[in-house]
Parts: sequence; structure tokens; C-alpha cells
Amino acid sequence: MFERLGIVTNIWAKEIENGACFDDLMVQFGENGFREMEVREGDYLRNSKFGVLITALEEAMLEYSDNEFKSICDVVWNGTTTDVINLNDTEHPKLFEEIADFVQKASGLTLSYAMSHPWLSTPHDIQADNQKIVIAKKLAYLLCPARARLRLVDLDTQGEIDENVAIDNLKRYNTLLPDYRMIFAVENARQSATMTLKLAVAGGAKLTYDETNTYLADGTTINPPEEFWKEVKMDDLTSVHFKQKTQVGVLSEVGDGFVDFKAIAQHLQSGNYTGDLLLENAPTIQSLTDAINSRKYLLGM
Repeated sequence: MFERLGIVTNIWAKEIENGACFDDLMVQFGENGFREMEVREGDYLRNSKFGVLITALEEAMLEYSDNEFKSICDVVWNGTTTDVINLNDTEHPKLFEEIADFVQKASGLTLSYAMSHPWLSTPHDIQADNQKIVIAKKLAYLLCPARARLRLVDLDTQGEIDENVAIDNLKRYNTLLPDYRMIFAVENARQSATMTLKLAVAGGAKLTYDETNTYLADGTTINPPEEFWKEVKMDDLTSVHFKQKTQVGVLSEVGDGFVDFKAIAQHLQSGNYTGDLLLENAPTIQSLTDAINSRKYLLGM
């Protein structure tokens, strides 16, 4: 099941900091069989040439209606004009030409989008909160209109969680941009995977599962993985992340450590899991070598 292993793009952080091009890394990984890619928001991304393009796009999208921007995304991917919009007649033909060049490089890949967002907390400003999700959904749709997916991970909320607030947030996010078909997901981070799963299901979202996040520095768990696997249904999962952790932290390659990858694979296979599997190793200056070695390890279990 690991032949189609993909990656989360934050594994490129050190290389991009050293001047590597996001587009080139994307093409290189695709050529080496890593065709599922989750574009993870972060400083490394925004400081890249592609990140500058995203920022320009976020500013430009405010000048188009939701329907117009959706049509722009469809035109960029399909290469044909529609009755709704012609790229040459827009206010930003050069920008959309650059987007079209990126899309051409991404041909044959499946790109999704992920960002940190405090979905477990009461927003200070609901309108601003909605706007952030709308922009994120539009970026997710642009990256892959045929199989768009947006993932949120909450790295900020601490302490006791008001489950009703979290569920209401997810339900509200689901109502935004109803014409943009996509998978909406959340990931277990500081909170237990079992609780995150319960909130996701109640809020109408899918779960991205990362078992590594359940392990503390000493190898104990926030909640036992066995408890999670007893509760989860495969239809509730959209993605599973793979990285390894030991007492020294998250490793740059998948190998021996706290996480039992063989057990995870057995759970997924027995449940006929159909989502993607994504590597999220600690970043190094040789992320492709790390990813290839990780895949070999997983295939050899």
C-alpha cells in the first residue's frame, strides 16, 4: 500500500530556505513517484517564489465574485475559456498566466492545501474567521479542482475544549462556498485523536490522522492508538500522515521508534482504506533521499 506514498511539502522547508524552488521540488518528487502532495502553509512556503504568487493571488481574488474565481480555476486547469470568464479579459492576466504555468508543472499530481487555524476555539471575529476559511478553500480548489481538499490543524488552542464551539465552527466552515466541491478535514494535533475524530464527525468533516502526534517525548501517549482504531471508521479518514518519533524528536526518515507503522498498515488494509498516505519527515537538505529511504523502509516491513 506504500507504492503510492505522497508527501507534505513542509519537508522541503530547509531546502527552500537555502534557495530551492518550490516548483522544481514538486516536479522532482512527482518524477520519483510521490504524486500526492499536501501543500502545507508556513513561512517556508510564503518566502518561496510560489508563496509570493499565492499572496498576490489572495489579494487579486477579492476583485472577483466567488463564481468568477471558481471559473478562473477551472479555466486555468482545463485550458479553455467559459461563458463566465476569459482570462485575457480579467484584471490580472499576467498573474493567471503564471498560475497556469504552475498548473502545467503540477499536471499528473494531486495537490491539497493545509494550514494552521484555531478551529477548536471561539473566534474573536466571526466575519474575519469566515474570510480566512473562504480564502483557504479557494486556494485548495485552485490547487486541484477535480479533488480539492482543505485540512486544518489547531496548534494554538490549549486547555479544556468546548466541544460545542468546535463542532459549530466546523459546521459553519462547511456552509462556506457550497459550490466549491471539496473534502474538508481536520487533523489531530495537541488533542487526542479520539476526541478530534468525534468532533470531526459531528461537524461534518473528515479526519487526517497522524499517530506520531499522539506520542509525548517520553514515548507515552495522549491516548492509546488502540483506542482510536476501535472508534474510527475508514470512511471518516481522508489522509494518514507518516513520520517517526523517538526521545530526540521527529526523525528525518521513517524508521524504528515510538510509532508502529506495521500495525497502522494492518488497520488500514483490513478496513479497505482508500485515502492517501503522506510522509511528513523532519526537514533536511536532502528531503528526496529521506523520502525514498522512508518509502523503502515502509515497503520492506
